Amino acid sequence: MYLALLAALVLAAAAARLAAPGGDLAGLTVTVAVLWSLPAVFVGVRRLWRVLTYRVGVRLFISYLLIGLTPIALAACLALVVGWAAVGQYAAGRVRGEMESLSSALAGVANAAATELAAGRPARAREIVERGPSGIEDGMHLEWVLDAPSGRWSSPGASGLPVPCWVAEGGWQGKVFNRQAAYLAAVARHGDAVTAVLLPLDLANARTFGRGQWYEVRFVTNERATGPKSSTVTLNRAPSRSATVTVNGRSVPETQAEQAWLSGRPQEGTRWQRTRFLWMWVAGAPRALDSGAELKGALVVALIKLSPSGAVADLFAPQEGVGRQFKGALRIVGIVFGALYLIAVGFAAVMILRVTRAAARLSRGARAVAAGDLRHRIPVKRRDQLGDLAVSFNAMTESVRGMLGAVAEKERLAREMDLAREIQSSLLPPRELTSGPLALVAHFRPAAEVGGDYFDVLEVAPGRLVAAIGDVAGHGLPTGLLMAMVKSAVAALAGEGRRGRDLLERLNRLLLAQPLQQRMVSLALAEIDSEAGRLEITSAGHPPGVLLASDGTTEEILLGSLPLGHRWPDPPPSRTLAFAPGSRLLLYSDGLVEARNAGGEPFGYEALHAVLAAHRDAPPRELVAAVIAALDRHLAGAPLADDLTIVLVEHGRTAGGG
Repeated sequence: MYLALLAALVLAAAAARLAAPGGDLAGLTVTVAVLWSLPAVFVGVRRLWRVLTYRVGVRLFISYLLIGLTPIALAACLALVVGWAAVGQYAAGRVRGEMESLSSALAGVANAAATELAAGRPARAREIVERGPSGIEDGMHLEWVLDAPSGRWSSPGASGLPVPCWVAEGGWQGKVFNRQAAYLAAVARHGDAVTAVLLPLDLANARTFGRGQWYEVRFVTNERATGPKSSTVTLNRAPSRSATVTVNGRSVPETQAEQAWLSGRPQEGTRWQRTRFLWMWVAGAPRALDSGAELKGALVVALIKLSPSGAVADLFAPQEGVGRQFKGALRIVGIVFGALYLIAVGFAAVMILRVTRAAARLSRGARAVAAGDLRHRIPVKRRDQLGDLAVSFNAMTESVRGMLGAVAEKERLAREMDLAREIQSSLLPPRELTSGPLALVAHFRPAAEVGGDYFDVLEVAPGRLVAAIGDVAGHGLPTGLLMAMVKSAVAALAGEGRRGRDLLERLNRLLLAQPLQQRMVSLALAEIDSEAGRLEITSAGHPPGVLLASDGTTEEILLGSLPLGHRWPDPPPSRTLAFAPGSRLLLYSDGLVEARNAGGEPFGYEALHAVLAAHRDAPPRELVAAVIAALDRHLAGAPLADDLTIVLVEHGRTAGGG
């Protein structure tokens, strides 16, 4: 949607510019399109940056450029600025020295002329000032004024100049102003004789000043009486436009500095030789020629256009040997620094390459593990943080591989336990069955995946059952296997016609003959004959059964003995009881009465008898359900600590019995 709107704005901007190129609508549309495109540009640049800097090596290289090369660039810029200022100051010093030499030469002429004038020889004084100093450049013109009691003489250009009578005995030299014109002046006084020799700081003398040197000069003057804070000089020279100079806010006129001179440069030579830039030297505050007052608001500025190559050559020209030695030393220092820098660059490149390779190995390892190859190992070639990370990665991969193996093993064991539970469940008889007037209801709840409890029902004849209930010590898969063996043995012995005490004795001998570490089993056998109305129960260390007689009485069938798996001193006890129609027999494992709630309190025999008394008239299924409900209320969500088995047999008048 955003891109569609952006495309629409671009098309609208293009159409508006074609329809009205200079109209306000076109400009407004272009502005809106540009502003609307800024988020897209930002997002694009950000994504491009992420793509370009995905690799660690690229980021390290960019960091190296920022850290390693930025100081070099800054140092080069600083050296350029310092060199530019040094060359400018050197040029200003040369100009100041030339000005001082000229001033000294003018002072010598003025002093000699004043001596002759004071001696009454004006002609000789005029000859001296007209000849001028010997070291003055050809083409420079001077102005002079001679004043004595005998008369006043001056050069043609100085006829209107005042006599600087304010000069004290001896003399003075410096810059003076007279009607916006500036002069380099030397004044000598001997008594009443005053001699003034002046060098006009005009365009003609400026063109001659420094002739043949590597610098050129133009004198810029300005006079204002507003105080020193208002005296400012601004110099602006951009490569793409002409240079401009302002003094006290006013541009320099062509009569002082030509625009062509300010902006021009030679056309011959190398780029370095053609390079020119402007500098300036500001002289001290000049004085008024007529009164000698110091003009604090006036400026005398020497604009210097100099050649950097000429300045460097001039700097080392007087001592060529020293210059060569300096250049040689500079070259050696550059070579040494360059070599050190290359060594540092090589070392950084090696470091970056090693880090990049280590990161690439880690990345490949992560992709291999993500693809499921847990056998992949990252080669550890360095003992640093990346090497430690590779070691940790390998250890983590091995740990994950081990955990996945353990999980797979647990899943295999879980599947085997599920299969064992299914097998155990298939070994147990139906939870409800009838045989003549006898009805049986059973409930089985293992504490683990595979239980150690056992019950079985063998129908000898219609109306005649053998009910067996047992409990193998412990729970889990080993107890389940032992339980299966006990079940098979009981079924085989019962099939041989063995009953009660004889069956248990033969079964105990069978268990004692097995090389088993855990073989303790409690077992109770109840043979019920409905036609005879008789119950015979035999126990080997099993909890007592409960007989609910037809007359309403309740009796615990207590038979004290050792469990199977022990060498018995006496045969297992057995009892024969009446089991008339309406009677019920409850057999259970110790997981019922020993079940403990969160507080550690067992369910107990009293609670069991209370439930049986409260529901003695309920059908068998409901009676068993009432016992289970009471047990669940007692546990209140706490898990069973042992397997739970309940078997209820009722002697009824009908086949259903309940």
